[in-house]
Amino acid sequence: MRTLKVHVATALALLLALGCGTSGQKGTGQAHDSSLDRVRKSGTLAWGADVIGGIPYVYEDPKHPGSYIGFEMDIAQAIARQLDVKLRLVVKAWDTLIPELQRGTFDMAMNGIEDTPERRRVVLSSDPYFVYSQQITVRKTTSGITSLDDLRGKNVATLSGTAAEDILRHTPGIRAVISPEIIYSYRDLEEGKVDAVLLDTPIAVAYGATNPKLMNVGHSFAEGRYVVAFRPEDQTLRDAVNRALQTLRETGELRKIYEKYGIMDEHQFQIGVR
Repeated sequence: MRTLKVHVATALALLLALGCGTSGQKGTGQAHDSSLDRVRKSGTLAWGADVIGGIPYVYEDPKHPGSYIGFEMDIAQAIARQLDVKLRLVVKAWDTLIPELQRGTFDMAMNGIEDTPERRRVVLSSDPYFVYSQQITVRKTTSGITSLDDLRGKNVATLSGTAAEDILRHTPGIRAVISPEIIYSYRDLEEGKVDAVLLDTPIAVAYGATNPKLMNVGHSFAEGRYVVAFRPEDQTLRDAVNRALQTLRETGELRKIYEKYGIMDEHQFQIGVR
């Protein structure tokens, strides 16, 4: 999914608010942390996500307009059940999720948020719940492309702000074609405007594998991990969500969710999904 850009001004403002000696990952300490009590008292877990172009993460159910489905919706609902509260989806633009989280618009952000050192300076991260990697998609009439090296000299589409964009821009000889929405990248591939698309495996499964004119090729590569993001001071809530995720791993529910959406693969074994 898209990589959240953390601006210096935002990071400095957050550090000032928390105190100079506070570590983003450690939080302010549980002695003054009422985040879990706050959620339980309200009876609601507010979850921030973007539903535009959100297949298979969270998106509008075509059979029930106004309702949302997706593998992250299933995970968020399961977490809320573990906490014995109701789930409330707060829809915001993807690139505003971290600023909105910091403002207190919702309790947690989960939307293909990649775990990076930069992000850990300003938010508290859960244990990883999904291991993604990069997948190449081409037209079914294409041959000779199965790896990143094969993309040299080619026009390759991807989504702005993604880990895939970083890979393409740092690989000599590849002409990156950046789009603001997922659907544009695959549409350009289908219409022959680009030679391939590079994006996270869940996206490639949803948009590449399901298109009769396209196909995913080669082995996925460049692994990363999706995490749930919290405000640095909300450590007790983060810990409770970690416990919920562990239960979902141990009971096999997390695997069932991934199988339901066709995204279960061997990469998930690394985080205990069996």
